[in-house]
Amino acid sequence: MDHQACAAAGAHQMADMRLRGSRAVDLCVALGAADPRDAVQVCAAYLESQAADAPEYSHAFGRERDDAAFWADCATPGQLEAYLAAILRVIGRTAFAERPRKRLFASLWDSFPEGDRRAFVARVDPKGQFRGRAA
Repeated sequence: MDHQACAAAGAHQMADMRLRGSRAVDLCVALGAADPRDAVQVCAAYLESQAADAPEYSHAFGRERDDAAFWADCATPGQLEAYLAAILRVIGRTAFAERPRKRLFASLWDSFPEGDRRAFVARVDPKGQFRGRAA
């Protein structure tokens, strides 16, 4: 994908952002008024239901997934690594449901060739501890 296509897609998304922005402000106000423990659980449950393609709202997350795939196609390998590392750090410190975390792990695992998977598993001792550092 060329950079002109990426730029054109970015311009299209800017028009969408105005409407989404006002709705996001309303949502933030409502979440801010809730007890933080409740807000976290509501948000995590909502996101998980959307990841499972709940019929009522799945169209919104379907587009998010398409947008993410598009931008990932535009990114350099260095950008992909930087974004993924940042995302994983955020996931580690937020209320992120177990099922989507497992899906992400499986996607990452599936991206490795079989030989690399075997070599990785060989570095895990019987107690589940990882020996050594990743390359």
